[in-house]
Amino acid sequence: MNTIRLAAVLAVFAAPAMAQDRQQEAAAQEADQISRDMIRNVDAWIGDITRKLDSDKPMTAKDFDSVFGESFFTDSQDPIGDLEKVQQRVNARLGDRKGKFDEPYGKWMGGKLSAADLNPEVSRDAGHVTVDLDAPKDAEDAMKVDIAGGLIKMSYTRQESRRVTNADGSVSSSSFSRTLRRAMAVPKGADPARYRVSAEKNRVRIIFDRLGKKDAEASK
Repeated sequence: MNTIRLAAVLAVFAAPAMAQDRQQEAAAQEADQISRDMIRNVDAWIGDITRKLDSDKPMTAKDFDSVFGESFFTDSQDPIGDLEKVQQRVNARLGDRKGKFDEPYGKWMGGKLSAADLNPEVSRDAGHVTVDLDAPKDAEDAMKVDIAGGLIKMSYTRQESRRVTNADGSVSSSSFSRTLRRAMAVPKGADPARYRVSAEKNRVRIIFDRLGKKDAEASK
């Protein structure tokens, strides 16, 4: 009898854990499916790339835009990483022809993720390399900065509005949030492992220690 009661108690406590495990497994399968879908699209795209390179026609921005629309840059949690994975997969299939793909792809990717609209300014002193950025309105405290792989990656949410003409001719407007992502190279001489970020007066400042600086505490 005691054994039966103990089993029943354990089953009660185990049920939520089992449900959580199933939820995590379903989420993992969904993420994996999204990845597989992207791979299938890229694999189909590789055939088009190969045919174009065989005809000696250059790759253009339209060739890349047809695969990576604005929704990709909005929805992807790590568009830079995803684009690099795509590049690796394409290069593995192109072999000696990958050079014809890499150059236009790199230029296109740089343009899509350019931080030029943030007006980056780089200054240097004896111990630091500083990057100042214009923060979008009301976003200076919400801009996320991540530094990895020699890149400064920035993301922020901006409120935008759209106007729609209704069937009766009237015009209505609505607002929505849009996540934007930007990237730029870590400046020459800056230590990407030692930095701090501050924000004030519509500016975001990233202060790097100089490479080889021994006497400063690690900022991160």
